[in-house]
Amino acid sequence: MGYTMLGLQLCLALVVLLFAAAFAQSQHGLKIQLSAADGLLNGSTTGRILVLFAPAGVDPLDDIDVATTPYYFYGQDVYDFDTGDTITLSGGSDKRTGYGVWGYPNASLDDLPAGEYSVQAFLNQYENATRSDGSQVSLRFPCGDGQRSVAGPGSLVTLATNVTVSGGAQTIDLTFEAVVPEDPFEGTEIGGCSQGNYPDNELLKHVKIRSEVLSKFWNRNMYVGANILLPSGYDANDTGKRYPVIYSQDHWVGGDPAFSGYYDADLIAEWASGIIPSTDGGADRETPKLILVTFRHEAPYYDDSYTVNTANLGPYGDAINDELISTIDKMFNTIAKPYARIQEGGSTGGWESIANVIFRPDLFGACFSSYPDSLDFHRHQDIPLYDAKNAYTRPNGSKIYSVRGDVNGVLTNLVQVEQENKWELTFGTSSRSGNQWDVWNAVFGAQGLNGYPLEPWDKVTGEIYPEAVEYWKPMDLSNYITTNWNTSKNLGEVLKDRIHVSVGTWDDYFLNEGVSEFQKRVEEKGGPDWANFTYLEGKGHGGLYQGREIWDYLFFLESWVKDHAPDGKTPLHDAVTTSAARGNLWEEVIARGGHQAALVRQAPPKLQSKPGWQGRQVIEGSVGRWDPGVQLEAQWIVDCEAYGTVFPVKQGQVVTLKPERRWGDNVKQVQLAVIGRKRGYKEETRKSGVVRGKL
Repeated sequence: MGYTMLGLQLCLALVVLLFAAAFAQSQHGLKIQLSAADGLLNGSTTGRILVLFAPAGVDPLDDIDVATTPYYFYGQDVYDFDTGDTITLSGGSDKRTGYGVWGYPNASLDDLPAGEYSVQAFLNQYENATRSDGSQVSLRFPCGDGQRSVAGPGSLVTLATNVTVSGGAQTIDLTFEAVVPEDPFEGTEIGGCSQGNYPDNELLKHVKIRSEVLSKFWNRNMYVGANILLPSGYDANDTGKRYPVIYSQDHWVGGDPAFSGYYDADLIAEWASGIIPSTDGGADRETPKLILVTFRHEAPYYDDSYTVNTANLGPYGDAINDELISTIDKMFNTIAKPYARIQEGGSTGGWESIANVIFRPDLFGACFSSYPDSLDFHRHQDIPLYDAKNAYTRPNGSKIYSVRGDVNGVLTNLVQVEQENKWELTFGTSSRSGNQWDVWNAVFGAQGLNGYPLEPWDKVTGEIYPEAVEYWKPMDLSNYITTNWNTSKNLGEVLKDRIHVSVGTWDDYFLNEGVSEFQKRVEEKGGPDWANFTYLEGKGHGGLYQGREIWDYLFFLESWVKDHAPDGKTPLHDAVTTSAARGNLWEEVIARGGHQAALVRQAPPKLQSKPGWQGRQVIEGSVGRWDPGVQLEAQWIVDCEAYGTVFPVKQGQVVTLKPERRWGDNVKQVQLAVIGRKRGYKEETRKSGVVRGKL
């Protein structure tokens, strides 16, 4: 006879009790109590509290960099915080079940050194969003600020207060008294949140659109924009005279007078005049006849979206390449052909520029990519991601570094990968810090069962999860090219001589290593002339492609367009700009890495009865399938009672319950309960179905 429904409920309740564990907060040391002033909140809010300690008399926001001392930062997630509530921060991370308070450089508040400080607290408010695939997440949607890690528009803020930290038991009371306003903005706004449009002038224009694909995905209005610098002599009414477009990828850029990091006010003034004055006594030159475009696409996880379709950020590639660029083509006299569309940029923009040509060879002609983020994850910065077991430490115990620099003429390692990751963790759990390592998790990886990026390693220990890393491979650009070399995409032919990469051999972030790995793998397929690589000996991170000066660089890009025009020396033929070569298709991205894919990855424990000793049965089963990094414990339940002790298990492990003589000939009813714990996840208990057996 099987269990009744009441019996199943009782058994489940028993399992919950068996796994319950109490982890008391620190009852000693420093505590911080936070409340909100009356009238500040219109209702409850969810977000991330950040408490910053700076030397007494110093603005805590003056320096929040990872390498900063003697500044201390502490963060804690908060849920449904409302007027009248008090939040207490104390102690530090609970390494078993979650983060609790997490600080940098000391994880626990108990370890804050005694001394005189200026302290200030912020609450970065999150918005609850339900994505079109059913996933529910809480994120900070930026507001024209480029996704600040702290003190962005809409954040609650306390006054900066001087305090003496005693080093013993102590409580500091702080009150949120104001909301950080939106950044000052002048211009014609659509949709709110000060992303533009900024004031135009004769040649500098601003475009902002509501993205249909992003708005559908996020179930809220989402916007993308662009700054457009038109060439001298441009006449909107002369539609017969059309211009190539240079798409410069960069981080968040504002409006007037900013255009991008490359095009400063002096250059724009010369651009507007149409004349480049000679600096060596020679003849003046006319400025190149190009349209220059930078994008405004701040996103929920970073100051930009990486301009590709991703399972965590949404279809930003389609929003920019299909919606925004087509709008620009309709508004301005562009040459809307691949040969006349060039992608260029450095660092984040370097990766974006090369990825867009690789994924959209039907849209863009070529990329000129400088010191790009990791092109091949055999070296993710300096981490051998596919082979290493830990992202922070090498097998010999030495630390893996993230930043190096020239100190008094000597190349010196400065900041460790571990330091940066733990610093980011202070600003946001579940890859929500708004910083570099976290956005890589969001862009390159799939979504986890918790709704946030499936992180490739444990942020505290650095343990790498190979299964999670597997989901990065479609964004490993050398892997993508080589696996599609001779497929229907035919990338070996389509992309030949269209990729140009430049990097310093002493890149500050070890990005030359990813370039070298990329070069090695594509040249194994296509030979040394398949793509163009330039290594600048002894150079670090920064500058334009091949170290060129800005005017030389723009003329260089203009000459590439002329050479590859239909009447040029080496025309870009239709056969290599076919839509059949298009990649990073949204429907494939979300099917592989979205919410439904996360659900499909999961499975409950499963038991079966097998013949055993003298006519008895052996109960054998799996612990189920869980996301990478979930720590598992199991408990046998026999006739609705715990049998034996709780025992640790691992993913993929087969567990066995062997019969005992003392049970005689009685038929037993057996279940396996498995509890999963992972930082950033809700603790979860899964149970198998009931198996009956003579044990």
